[in-house]
Amino acid sequence: MKNILVPTDFSAFAKYAFDAAVLFAKRFNGCRIHLLHQLPPPTGEATPKNQQAEENALVLLSNLKNQQPDLDIRTNIIREPLTKSIQEFVERHGIELIIMGSHGSSGANELFIGSNTQKVVRGVRCPVLVLKQPLENIKFDRVIYASNFHQDDTDAFLKFKAFVAPFIPEIHLVEVHTSSLFDPPYFLSKESMERFQKLAEPFECEAHIQRDFSIEKGIRAFAESLNADLIAISNHNRHPVKRIFSGSNVEALVNHANTPVLSIDYQKES
Repeated sequence: MKNILVPTDFSAFAKYAFDAAVLFAKRFNGCRIHLLHQLPPPTGEATPKNQQAEENALVLLSNLKNQQPDLDIRTNIIREPLTKSIQEFVERHGIELIIMGSHGSSGANELFIGSNTQKVVRGVRCPVLVLKQPLENIKFDRVIYASNFHQDDTDAFLKFKAFVAPFIPEIHLVEVHTSSLFDPPYFLSKESMERFQKLAEPFECEAHIQRDFSIEKGIRAFAESLNADLIAISNHNRHPVKRIFSGSNVEALVNHANTPVLSIDYQKES
């Protein structure tokens, strides 16, 4: 891993993300951390208030950088819309992972507005690791990959496998059935999961079918029962209309799971 992006608003949750990026940078020697802070868009003329906000941000970014003098940390300020700016930054700097903290949300805002973390997960083509708590280490011993295990999820699973490979993990595949008409027959689910188990080799990999009232709740319940270190879920084949009417399992996990969540999204290779 060579480039990690940490968007920060200097909150405690953003500090969780920065500290996690430091752990990754120390684990992967030569990894660069890019800190990114968003200021309000320019209004056409400089004002003392805007100048002071930029000066304050530069000081806070410098303070974070100076905490880790032995690491390669770059600081950046943007004044454009967050999602668009981050996508451009990802493409320009070859970002392989975005790390963000989140306090979660609930109710109508969860679907129609959402936090900045939710907006990045929704709109940026790059894997995003979301944290609700400090990450004490990056020893991912037990990791979950949640999916419906269709053929078109293969590439996302392989990217997940590459991400966790350095940690030599125990991988748990989980598919959640909600007793709805859309649940596949049990034997078809098992067949699909067996193919992904082969893709997981040489790592130890177990397959599980979980039953719950919703996919997101089923994933969280399974993660808690397993005491998992990481939940990964593909966010690549998403559809905005479907999200509005049925919600996003990825965004729901980002909001509600205490376990770190890795949303796997990526640019199509040309």
